[in-house]
Amino acid sequence: MSGVSEPVFRPVEPARAGELLEAVRRYYAEDGISFHDELVRPALARLLAEPALGRAFFLDDAAGRRAGYCVFTFGFDHEAGGPLATVTDLFVEPTHRRRGFARAALAFMAATCRALGVRGLELQVERHNLAGQALYRSAGFCVHDRLPLFLPL
Repeated sequence: MSGVSEPVFRPVEPARAGELLEAVRRYYAEDGISFHDELVRPALARLLAEPALGRAFFLDDAAGRRAGYCVFTFGFDHEAGGPLATVTDLFVEPTHRRRGFARAALAFMAATCRALGVRGLELQVERHNLAGQALYRSAGFCVHDRLPLFLPL
């Protein structure tokens, strides 16, 4: 990251759920994802209260300014050899883009997951997000010839 310091990763404490919610709102608006407060707010509160579900981190720059956030959640897949994590969100504020923060966040999440015994890390990217696709591929993520489907329950 030529001359730019690494981001600082800070676990999101339950008391800071409102800050995370606002960051999620900005990310969803930018990426064209429908935001439903009545779904997202309680889900984030539960995630932050129950570490067995996953982890959320704020990314701050060296001066302590908020640079973004990342969230991964846990699952299990015998095909992956057991524990699996999904990058649910990775968002870098526009003021901090193109400075290596997203790449550092991917490496941080992978290292954190490895330390927790997770065997694989997956994510989804919007089709229109070509820069994100290029970043994820360059970080070692590969495309599976599968179509993700979703059934709301």
